[in-house]
Amino acid sequence: MLYEGISTVPSSESFDFVIVGAGSAGCVLAHRLSEDGTSRVLVLEAGIRDRSMLIHLPLGVGKVWNHPRFNWSYMSEPEPHLGGRQIFHPRGKVLGGGSSINMMAYVRGNRGDFDRWRQTGLGGWSYDDVLPYFKRAESFEDRDNPYHGADGPWKIRTTPIADPIIDTFFDAARSAGYPQTPDYNGAVQDGVARLQINVDRGRRQSTAVAYLRPAMQRSNVKVETGAHVTRVLLEEGRAVGVEYVIGGETRRARAEREVVLSGGAINSPQVLMLSGIGPGDHLAEFGIETRHELPQVGGNLQDHPAIGVEYEYATPSRFHEHLRMDRLFLNAIRAMLFGRGPVGLPPSSLTGFFKSRPELELPDIQMFFRPTALDAREWFPVIRPPADESFAFRTCHLRPESRGTVRLRSADPVDPVRIQNNFLATETDRFVQRESFRLIRRLAAQPAFDGARGKELMPGDAVNSDDEVDAFVRETLTTVYHPASTCRMGADQNSVVDSELRVRGVDGLRVADASIFPDLIGGNINAVVVMVAEKASDMILGRPAPAASEGAG
Repeated sequence: MLYEGISTVPSSESFDFVIVGAGSAGCVLAHRLSEDGTSRVLVLEAGIRDRSMLIHLPLGVGKVWNHPRFNWSYMSEPEPHLGGRQIFHPRGKVLGGGSSINMMAYVRGNRGDFDRWRQTGLGGWSYDDVLPYFKRAESFEDRDNPYHGADGPWKIRTTPIADPIIDTFFDAARSAGYPQTPDYNGAVQDGVARLQINVDRGRRQSTAVAYLRPAMQRSNVKVETGAHVTRVLLEEGRAVGVEYVIGGETRRARAEREVVLSGGAINSPQVLMLSGIGPGDHLAEFGIETRHELPQVGGNLQDHPAIGVEYEYATPSRFHEHLRMDRLFLNAIRAMLFGRGPVGLPPSSLTGFFKSRPELELPDIQMFFRPTALDAREWFPVIRPPADESFAFRTCHLRPESRGTVRLRSADPVDPVRIQNNFLATETDRFVQRESFRLIRRLAAQPAFDGARGKELMPGDAVNSDDEVDAFVRETLTTVYHPASTCRMGADQNSVVDSELRVRGVDGLRVADASIFPDLIGGNINAVVVMVAEKASDMILGRPAPAASEGAG
């Protein structure tokens, strides 16, 4: 066997809590678990510090997104329903995790998502139960709003981006019969809206900035970067610490109270399986002793599959004008000194929530609108030509039926896992992608776009029939990078964690990240991960939950 049972755990250091992963959830937990000043907290992050200004200036997302310094850049296995293509799976390789490299969209999902969780037997997870945690986390620019918080550490605002194409989009949606919702995180999600974003004064508000930095000022918090956790250490059915490698040296840290996994939907199941917690037949393939049989670890993988359609600008694009190198440099200085200008805002600016069929209770399509080309770049006359001046629609399927897996590739902890999404495995999933494509074309064809819309660059006029649309989807489908549910929370004994996020059958071990979602929520997941971590901190410390909100709270 790779790992033999141990009766004692030698450790150079001992802590009350060991948190594995300093991503969106781990940063929140570090802050909340150390607030009292007495609990000793160790945070282990395999990535680097978030020192680069490219991370903190919102428009820098285009530079950090694919950079191997900031992104683990996982790839899926060949996908059976996508012609064998592999799908890109970015994962933050830096303090703050995904919140340090994502598009900064603040979306909570639909209230119906959490009421559905509650209806499966998960007490304490209804919308009215989780709304106080959303509010506790945030400091929203509109301080007099019953659906939002005003005093939390995480600063949220509605994007103020100014561009004529923004009004064009809203006019087109209105003429196509789609309403504009003033706050998709409030009373009504359906419709189109400006994005709410985690940006403050021209700076990205990652969870590393909002939560971890204040925690790191406390003497009871220790953060290790470049620390790759190899396994959870178990004694007589209890998690008592972790083993990790840093600088080529293997170390152990003891957790007197709890170990909390916050590595996300890809890495939390990996750590569990490397620790001997998971499907025994799979672990046996790699000589890993099964310490506790949990068949669903790494199963139930879900994500939001996405497609895009791009149009040429018929007139010069304001956004592309800002990307000229001299203007870009001046705007970067403006953002750093004064927190204003286009460099201080993310490129994605609008979203919308739609139903593929009118009889649906909840929207199952989310749309993103970018006033810029997907491959936009800096340019300067003669020296470097600009990218094509274009704008892009992108849609994702919020409630796919297809399920995938995360599996070990080997027993080597630094070997990336095998990710199989299994996208488009059902006819319903294929139908929704067709409807998404036609929704984009319907909006783009509205008279409001007549002065701005040039030719369709992708896929072009040749794609029209269902078969042609299906082929386009298979050839281009990606995701919007929201993997979840691989350590599913449930009231049933087959789930990986219970409603308190405790790993079933193992004391002293919890999981708190997107992997615990019972199923996918209807929107970007980062805000929900923060809510989960806020709620987990109360569970771990034995604090009573805030009084459940009624309606708007």
